[in-house]
Amino acid sequence: MNEPLFNIFCTVVFSFLFTYLCIPPIVRISQEKHLFDVPNSRKLNKTVVPTLGGVSIFIGVTLASILFIGKLSFPEMRYIIAALIMLFFIGLKDDILVIAPGKKLIIQIAAAAILVVLGGVQIKSLSNLFYLNQISIWISAPLSFMLLLFIINSINLIDGIDGLASGITIFISGILGGWFLVAGHLEYAVLSFAITGSVLAFMRFNLWGGENKIFMGDTGSMILGGLLGVLAIKFLSFNISAPESLQIANAPTFILALFIVPVTDTLRVFAIRIYQKRSPFSPDMNHIHHILIKSGMKHLQASGFLILYTSFFVLLNLVSMNYLSTTLSFIITLATSFSIVGILHKNQKSVNQKRARQIQLTRRILSSGLPIHEDPFHIVKTNNKIYEKKIYQN
Repeated sequence: MNEPLFNIFCTVVFSFLFTYLCIPPIVRISQEKHLFDVPNSRKLNKTVVPTLGGVSIFIGVTLASILFIGKLSFPEMRYIIAALIMLFFIGLKDDILVIAPGKKLIIQIAAAAILVVLGGVQIKSLSNLFYLNQISIWISAPLSFMLLLFIINSINLIDGIDGLASGITIFISGILGGWFLVAGHLEYAVLSFAITGSVLAFMRFNLWGGENKIFMGDTGSMILGGLLGVLAIKFLSFNISAPESLQIANAPTFILALFIVPVTDTLRVFAIRIYQKRSPFSPDMNHIHHILIKSGMKHLQASGFLILYTSFFVLLNLVSMNYLSTTLSFIITLATSFSIVGILHKNQKSVNQKRARQIQLTRRILSSGLPIHEDPFHIVKTNNKIYEKKIYQN
């Protein structure tokens, strides 16, 4: 095994172990201090669950990155860690005490500013997206800043069911990490796979933790959003100078495809909330994962579906990148995603309406005094015509 691959292997193993070993004591402390996510009408969890999984992710990613990037020339790492520390503490405070969205946004702005201004995390080219290629610092800095803020909040918004934010993160960090590795950017490959290993360990407890089940909370989702934002922007920058065989022709659309779930979900719920004259940050149950759960999927099924959904758009982008312009592929990708989500929402409403009619019919059957089976839904389904005729004649 050559040295870069050995570095990556060790990064994944150690980030996994650091996170894995941290979670049980974090769960125990959360239980002792009653630091739980309490179920309510908006949340989908049925029992109290600790929300400090982000602490273990922070430890796993930072320790593994420092350990295996130490020998590499990576001056930007100090600014990445500084931004992560800011996101970590504001996320931790929100998980424990709950703070206003405005206060979180202020810290997010400060963290993004550190990354863009001091860390040099800036988009250099838009690969002819909307006819923009090389862009000046006056466009690059604010655009990079806004993209970081958007990704931080979009990952936070999709963290509503088990396995979704973590699964999407593993998918994105794994793909970008692989590209960084073959393109010769080992420092960002190590950072990417530190994220992958750490989130894999978290996911094990999130999905199959039993008594040690844990959520990542705002701490985890904001840290991961910040890190994924950095990886996305650095990919766009490195792609310009990559060997021709490794260049992604429509790089902005490729990034859109990787982030298609959080992008579509965030734009959609923000539009709904603004239309309803509410704050874009006010909570509701209009997210894509809510649509899937209301349609009858379980958490793991919905998360798996949305990861496959992302894979579909990534493959579609790679196949079509030599046939469509960056602008056209970007518009088609976004429009297709919104159309599919619209169809899913329409189907979910149809399922709910059918379910409501079944419940109403069952109640009328019960009140009619007719003999019924032990399972009233079975009666409605099997003897629908008989009972409908009898009831609606009354």
